[in-house]
Amino acid sequence: MAAPPSRRNLPRPRRTLIIFLVGMAAVYALLAVLGVTGKGEHDDGQSVWKPRLGLDLQGGTRITLEAKATSGDVTPDKLKQARSIIDQRVNATGVTEAEVSTQGGNQVIIEIPGQKKGNIVDQVGRTAQLRFRLLWASAQSAQQPIAAEEKTKQEAIVDKVDWSKLSLDQLLAAETQGTQSLPKEYAEGVAALQELAKGFVCDKKSLPTDDVSKKPLVTCDTKTGEVFVLSPTVIEGTDVKSAAAVVPQNQVSWVVSLQLKGEGKKTFDKVTDALFKQEQAGSDQTSRFAIVLDGEVLSAPTTNGHFTDGSSQISGNFTATTARDLANQLKYGALPLTFGVNGVSVEGPTLAGTQLDAGLYAGAVGLVLVVIYLLLYYRGLGLVAIGSLIAAAGLTYAMVLLLGQGLGFTLTLPGIAGLIVAIGITADSFIVFFERLRDEVRDGKSLRLAVESGWERARGTILAADAVSIMAALILYIFAIGVVRGFAFALGLSTLIDVVVVFLFTKPLVSLLARTKFFGQGHKLSGLDAKHLGISGRKVDQIGRGTAPAARPATEGGTV
Repeated sequence: MAAPPSRRNLPRPRRTLIIFLVGMAAVYALLAVLGVTGKGEHDDGQSVWKPRLGLDLQGGTRITLEAKATSGDVTPDKLKQARSIIDQRVNATGVTEAEVSTQGGNQVIIEIPGQKKGNIVDQVGRTAQLRFRLLWASAQSAQQPIAAEEKTKQEAIVDKVDWSKLSLDQLLAAETQGTQSLPKEYAEGVAALQELAKGFVCDKKSLPTDDVSKKPLVTCDTKTGEVFVLSPTVIEGTDVKSAAAVVPQNQVSWVVSLQLKGEGKKTFDKVTDALFKQEQAGSDQTSRFAIVLDGEVLSAPTTNGHFTDGSSQISGNFTATTARDLANQLKYGALPLTFGVNGVSVEGPTLAGTQLDAGLYAGAVGLVLVVIYLLLYYRGLGLVAIGSLIAAAGLTYAMVLLLGQGLGFTLTLPGIAGLIVAIGITADSFIVFFERLRDEVRDGKSLRLAVESGWERARGTILAADAVSIMAALILYIFAIGVVRGFAFALGLSTLIDVVVVFLFTKPLVSLLARTKFFGQGHKLSGLDAKHLGISGRKVDQIGRGTAPAARPATEGGTV
């Protein structure tokens, strides 16, 4: 005879239910803390207790960018590529629901929910031409700008020189030994660069708009006011393998961490070797090298090591937001076109009127019909199903709020549709469990035994069904674009919540109710009475007699 199960292996529904309720209370407590500290407020000051809504529900900012080709024409392929990169930049997490589309053959339309300002243009419309250049000379910003005629004259002298013939060793020598080390034919060009630097006023308007990789560059760091004469590019931004916003260990300031690849990695090895030797010799000025984005110097640090693995960091008084914005710009590549702002407008909600009201009304009617059906068919047991729906709704709402704070999850009408679909998924789960339970009682088990054996048979079916929903949501999320990804994300989230609710709430609650007199002894309103279950000759809390196996029919030449 098999030994009875140890007490340790017996189900403990009360403890499981308490863990679930404590966990849900902890989630809401976290939201309350965010609300009290003010860290949970949205950019527009909206409360932490209100979910982020998409452009179709709350309105937002509509930005129109007009494309201009630096060379050639604005082709459909270039515009499509630019739209894709911009979409990745503004929707980097995949759930912020920003809409990016093309229009008229040369325009990109960006619709961003909840943003009541147009500064997002600076993040998404930049060409993101990242370049690493050596620092040949530096000076403070001029008080008066160089005369326009003189500037044109000096720029013409610089353009006349063929800088592409200089080797990396010569470019390095120009920094470590001085520009006088360059061949004589470059002396006039170097002098012209110095004149341009003397008359350079460091502000946003003065930054060069024509940043040519193969030519030296006169520009500045607008944060410090320092003006630089920079070498032709030694490492292109296309050699960036990855970019991420991080806070280095034992530091408090944000930086953008870069990992270089290919030729950029090899060049970085050689450059940092030469410049680090200058730093070790005590010459900080000749060990600097500039990181330039779209003609503006982001940082011009001294070289504090010889890096052979291609790792680098961009520092420069970043905040968490600005560091992430820059990392996204670099991570998703340079735009094939330049863009000018053709219009920025604040849009009102397009669906927050009758269409949203109609959708919510339809969802409410459907939910009421489901509740009525559950009460009529399952009677008292239907209250467990209703309780499960309430628990799932509470957990879903909390997760929508938390994801809105952490990942910028924005709720749109397709997202709401994904959450409403979860009503059917949650209802399916406990219906499968309840029907298995009823089958077990009909097969002769007492109600308390039927709860456990029915659960063992039902949970595999529930997990298989939810796995199919999660796979469908995952495939949609990976391959779809725009608001369809929001629907997929909401569907996947609500399906995972269904698994949590049915395992940690529905099942333990049924186990506890089966121990009560009303449910355990089969009251006629419980939904577990003998007549409703279709059994006779015993009560539901009793074990039925085994059914004798059916006799085999007689065959020729034999007896039964």
